[in-house]
Amino acid sequence: QGARRVRARGARRRRAVRRSARMAADAAQMAQLTQLLQQTVAGNTQAMQAATQQLRQAETTPGFGLILLQLLREASVNEGARHAGAIYFKNFVRRLWSVEATSGGISASDRQAIKQHLLTLMLQAPKQVQVQLAAGLEEISITDYPNDWANLLPEIVQHLKTSQDMNVLKGTMETAHTVFLKFRHQQRSETLLKEVKYTVTGFQETHLEVFKAACQRILGNALPGDQIKLHFELMKALIGAFYSLNVVDLPEFFEDHREEYFQGFLSLLKFKHPAVQGSGDQAGLQEQVKASICECFALYTDKYQEEFSPFLLPCVKDVWELLVGVDQQEMNDQLVARGIQFLSSAAATRWPQSPFDDPNVLSGICEKVVFPNIVLRDSDAELFEDNPSEYVRRDLEGADQETRRRSAMDLVKAMGKLHEAKVTEILVGYVKALMEQARQVPPERAERFKDACIYLCIALAVRGQTRKEGVTMVNQNVNITEFFTNLVAPELTGPEPITQRSILRASCLKFITVFRNQLAREQVGALLPAICKHVTAQNAVVHTYAGICLELLIAVKDKSPQGQVSFRYDPAVMKPSLLQVVDPILQTIASMKGIEMNEYLMRTVARIFTFLKQHGAEAGLATLRPLSTILVAVSANPSNPMFNHNLFEAIASIVKVTVPSGPDAVEAVLLPSLGQILERNVADFLPYTFQILGLLLDASPSAKPLYQDLFARLLTAELWKAQANVPGLVRLLRAYFVKHAAFGELLRSHLQAILERFQFVLCNRKTEGAAFELLNAMYMHLPFELYGQHFKPLLTVLLSRLQSTKSPKLQRDFVVSCNLFMHRNASNAMPQAFNEIQPGLLTNLVVNVWAPVLKMTLRLDERKVCAMGVAKVMAVDEVRQNPQALTLCCVGLVHLLGLMPSATALADDDLSDDEAPPIKDGGAGLEYEVSFSKLRNTDIPGAASGLAPDIPDLHTAAKAVLKPGFAGAAAQLAQSTPDVQPLAMFLQ
Repeated sequence: QGARRVRARGARRRRAVRRSARMAADAAQMAQLTQLLQQTVAGNTQAMQAATQQLRQAETTPGFGLILLQLLREASVNEGARHAGAIYFKNFVRRLWSVEATSGGISASDRQAIKQHLLTLMLQAPKQVQVQLAAGLEEISITDYPNDWANLLPEIVQHLKTSQDMNVLKGTMETAHTVFLKFRHQQRSETLLKEVKYTVTGFQETHLEVFKAACQRILGNALPGDQIKLHFELMKALIGAFYSLNVVDLPEFFEDHREEYFQGFLSLLKFKHPAVQGSGDQAGLQEQVKASICECFALYTDKYQEEFSPFLLPCVKDVWELLVGVDQQEMNDQLVARGIQFLSSAAATRWPQSPFDDPNVLSGICEKVVFPNIVLRDSDAELFEDNPSEYVRRDLEGADQETRRRSAMDLVKAMGKLHEAKVTEILVGYVKALMEQARQVPPERAERFKDACIYLCIALAVRGQTRKEGVTMVNQNVNITEFFTNLVAPELTGPEPITQRSILRASCLKFITVFRNQLAREQVGALLPAICKHVTAQNAVVHTYAGICLELLIAVKDKSPQGQVSFRYDPAVMKPSLLQVVDPILQTIASMKGIEMNEYLMRTVARIFTFLKQHGAEAGLATLRPLSTILVAVSANPSNPMFNHNLFEAIASIVKVTVPSGPDAVEAVLLPSLGQILERNVADFLPYTFQILGLLLDASPSAKPLYQDLFARLLTAELWKAQANVPGLVRLLRAYFVKHAAFGELLRSHLQAILERFQFVLCNRKTEGAAFELLNAMYMHLPFELYGQHFKPLLTVLLSRLQSTKSPKLQRDFVVSCNLFMHRNASNAMPQAFNEIQPGLLTNLVVNVWAPVLKMTLRLDERKVCAMGVAKVMAVDEVRQNPQALTLCCVGLVHLLGLMPSATALADDDLSDDEAPPIKDGGAGLEYEVSFSKLRNTDIPGAASGLAPDIPDLHTAAKAVLKPGFAGAAAQLAQSTPDVQPLAMFLQ
């Protein structure tokens, strides 16, 4: 016993020594980490870069994330370092959470520890740290909740049930709201329904309990101002969570308790308190909460009419009274917009008893809600002059639904859906009265009345439109041509200088843009010089709207009786007018007049050269020089992502038409500027630079020394760690693969590095699609002997990823890629490699992976390579001799060839429309991150055929391959398997 006690004391001493050594190590690490974080915000660029580099290296150390969280917990740590640490933690999670641990991601033990401590730490942290940690938590929850974060919901519920601290209650509910946000944006699926059900079951009773308690305290009017504010912050999160939990389906619990929720909502709509009221242009918590309530009303109106029907009349009445009661201050704008959106949803829906069936109600809404919110206020006119960029963003872009005017227009359309004749009669009367008043009031007031008439006309006339095609259906009770002839055309062609009546000129240009499909070619042709003249206007909104009007007019297409689609306007006829606006636009951009980095005008330049094609080649080369100058100037501070995109799109559109005839001249203009960007490592521009270089290399008859020198640098690991760079790097590598005859030795000596980069991007769910693009480029353009020795390890990596990730998209990409190889490669290399890895593996893959993918919706080029690849797979002995595998291949071909009436297939994307992809926005505490956007114009002509440029017609090619060897087998299988009959008939 004595010996055991001695050994136990020794063990305790050793554990204590290890603990103190670990604590000392942690303390030392924390001190070093604090110092590095302070350097990242010190203002010294060199020190900042060095500190960031050291932090990046430290990320790979086990326990890094946990030490970072520990540092954020320590109140003794410098406030600046804690804030910098919180931002770093969020970005660390964003970069590495989606990367597998084996490829440099966060280890499983660290992930578990971070998830264990994150919520508690976040609730204890100061506000600015809390915001960043919330963003990190949101990022983790998107992938891990609920399946891989089982303790999160119980932990949230526990805090809400036991805490008496309002700050903790508020913070916990805000966390719940943040986590549940993902339900709003995901496509409906069995997985999503299970996740929502799990969440609702675990959270519903606690949510109702907290909601009722918060309502009781707020409506009791006994709370001091600071407590009212906290309770409203809690209420805002409660209503956000309510929306997210009801957005997919109506849970039974919420249906059973809707009386309690909606009575609470209606009481809150009437509540007022100065402590939570906004001021000026800033909405307060009171306005935000009421706006969220209106959003919930609209959700139930759109999705759950039967359950909402008993509450329709009181909700419409209270929202109507709310809208009539609020003033014109900007702090109420979002509330008014959301309230009107609810009325729009209700007005466009059939109800057993609808208040909108009463003509007096319609007339009252038009008078009290529509008209006051469609006429420009003084604050709107000030915005037009002082902040044109914001005015355009609010007025023009379909994604922005939060303005009073847009919501009022939507309300007119919604009321017209079921009561078109009456609403048209009421509002046409308003338009006539306004035009009459415009003759009797001062010019400034007259301009606003006419401007309101144009917007009322747009709201009344538009009955159907798409973002790409514009207005497709109009209200036959509104005479658009008459309105255009009497008001719009005279305003734009009159003798007055274009400096006068800028608001009305902008509205007239918008009218033409909106009704570009309905206005005849002759009408627009007569007005074209006036539209082009307005590009030179001094007012920023006017010259921007003129540019937008031009770029959308030239995109208009008509369909012939035979179904052929072609541009309405002839590039040869439009060329003189269009080219004359390019220089003024570039001068406006270069001089930073009006809207700095005007993305709309730059897009106009891109669209003009895309439209003109060869007609713009000669002028294009001259235009590249000022564009190159703008590129270098903007690279010093590339602060507008959409402008950056459109600038490179403009360059690409010109390069595409000029480089085939004069590659040396184009490279002479661009390579120095692109070289500077690479040299200075301008992160925002690198993704685009790689794409442009790929286009230049594709079109260049000879490989310049720059491309030889650049190649090794393209494979540096740091470049591939920035996710935005990856698709552009793949595009450029594809150009090297195409020219493998010139770069053969270079490619051979670097192939191992290329495959390492492939494995790295494959193991990150955000870039795995680009990994398959790289692989497909190899299969399409490189001879097999160049990479043959690496082929089996390559397949092993793919199979390992396939096993660890059950994503349908990954399976689809894998199958398409394998079929591409089978189609392009005459050898038996792939079946042989699979069977060397594991005997019978090919058949196993065909049955369990190939077959489900062949029934998926695929692009036309994917269907082509899959059909040809499957035909070759069927010829392999082990598949041919396996009835199950052979039958599944035949059924797959029926889907690929579209031989069943129910078969669905997507055609190629329409590559003629060079619409810039939207730049993604983020959630809580977003810091700016470079994102990738593919340029439309970085493929040489013919690239639209994608993976299958050698298969012009799928049916012809498939029949030629299948008929000789499989017609008999298909006919035989069809006798026992009806699903194969369409293929047997096809091959007869």
